[in-house]
Amino acid sequence: MQKTARPKRSASPASTYRSATRPPRRIERAPARPAPTEATIETFRVASGTALALRPIRPTDADALRRAFARLTPDQVRLRLFHRMNELSEEAAERMTNVDSTTTIAYVVVDSEEEIRAEARLHIDPVTDSAEFAVAVDPAFTNQGIGWRLIQRLLADARRRGLHELWGDVLAENQTMLEFAKALGADRQFRADDPGITRVSFDLKRVDDAMVAQLPPPTAPVA
Repeated sequence: MQKTARPKRSASPASTYRSATRPPRRIERAPARPAPTEATIETFRVASGTALALRPIRPTDADALRRAFARLTPDQVRLRLFHRMNELSEEAAERMTNVDSTTTIAYVVVDSEEEIRAEARLHIDPVTDSAEFAVAVDPAFTNQGIGWRLIQRLLADARRRGLHELWGDVLAENQTMLEFAKALGADRQFRADDPGITRVSFDLKRVDDAMVAQLPPPTAPVA
């Protein structure tokens, strides 16, 4: 019996970028890795002697995340979100603590009372092998190397996922974050569409664990 050849499916059109400044699309992406587990908890002490733990964010962290957001200064909120916000809503906190591991990785640094003293996350662009990062540190805990630890973890996770770039948009006036990113080997590029914003990006092909581990903690707050 003669088999009838199936017609070939036509390729679907490429997705349209939401931003002209997004990194270029890659045809093939590395498969998503599992979400970080509790085995990735790291305990340490800061210069003040306070014991802290760096771990993946949990769904039960929603209330603590709202309290942590309330402790940020107005300038920290503006520099993180590019606009002012008085409080983090319950809905936003629930969304931020229930992450989709295929597109998001999020960590928190907590004290012995499980109060969040810092938070960092990366969001993987669904049409590229790049990810955007963001970091926020409690004002009472800046200048103690916490942001440095968090970015170390994000860089390691991005490399394990096979991503080629980790990037973030930073307000040009946030010189502390820009200098810290530069110390970690990030490139800085001014955005033509918005001169008030600088994009910092890590080429993960040039960043290895040994290089990151040898960098000293920052001497100024990073968030």
